[in-house]
Amino acid sequence: MKSVLIFIDGTICDTRQRHQIGIQTSDFNKRESILKDKAVTNSVKCLNKLTNRYNIVYIGARPEFTMEYTKEWLEKEGFPNGELYLGQTQKDRLEIVKKINNKYDFIAGIGDRWDDNELHLEIGCLSIIIKEFGGNWDFVYNYIIDYEQKMKIKQNEIHLKGKIEGLARVLPKLYNKYGDELWEAYFNAVLNMAEESREERRKEDLESFDRFNLNPENLEDFAKWEELINEEGWENNEAYGLQDIETAEATNNRFVNKITRCRYAEIWHEFGFPEIGYEIHCHSDYAWWDHPAWNPKVRFKQPKTLMKGDDCCLFILFIPDEI
Repeated sequence: MKSVLIFIDGTICDTRQRHQIGIQTSDFNKRESILKDKAVTNSVKCLNKLTNRYNIVYIGARPEFTMEYTKEWLEKEGFPNGELYLGQTQKDRLEIVKKINNKYDFIAGIGDRWDDNELHLEIGCLSIIIKEFGGNWDFVYNYIIDYEQKMKIKQNEIHLKGKIEGLARVLPKLYNKYGDELWEAYFNAVLNMAEESREERRKEDLESFDRFNLNPENLEDFAKWEELINEEGWENNEAYGLQDIETAEATNNRFVNKITRCRYAEIWHEFGFPEIGYEIHCHSDYAWWDHPAWNPKVRFKQPKTLMKGDDCCLFILFIPDEI
């Protein structure tokens, strides 16, 4: 699980009630003084939402002896559990993040001072700097998710291009040797794979439909299901973000996806072998989507593909009238 580094003082903790005591006085860091601090508006709500996806790691500009008081304050205010590190100076905090960088996989750091950027730069993560004592925490969660999704898309594109580069070196030679028998053998292998896994996939898919209270007999419900599972599983989806897809039609008996951009097609065209890309990625769709596991009555058509030079891909599922 990835982690988010949270600066305490000024970012989630409003320390201004202590400023009248005097920062350099011994009373400033006393337990009873710290426990009177207030949480910055909406910071508790945001961090509790973040903790559903990320580890929370706290770091503060405080002396080490305030560790227990700070933990007590975090708990009192309702912040989620997380490891806590304290360093009174910027140098101390830089040493801390250097030591813990290998312990956590940081996706983002959140602070309120520009020198917090230095910490985020050290651990190589997204740096979010918000207003001291009054940052807009409402935007933070979606900002981090958007950043992670963009990183995932970039990672998927790099992986896909490497995969296609390897196939583009080998498959033209194999095709020259075996001709169309190569694609027939490939399609049959994919078809056999789909058939062998059909019962297991049917069980899993129907359980998923049921979990969302959707009906696999209704292709309008299928459209909702597909959107929900794509949103839910994007982190582990190697195809995430590689196509621009819009639902053109969704009724009880018919579903149409229109793909206006496809990185698979673009990369195969770059390498000069879109006809191979069609056999590998497009034609094999029939094995999975014609009579799919979740509803064998459903049929599949693919009248247009970007791989073949059309202006879009049309991905059509339908239930024939005679059934």
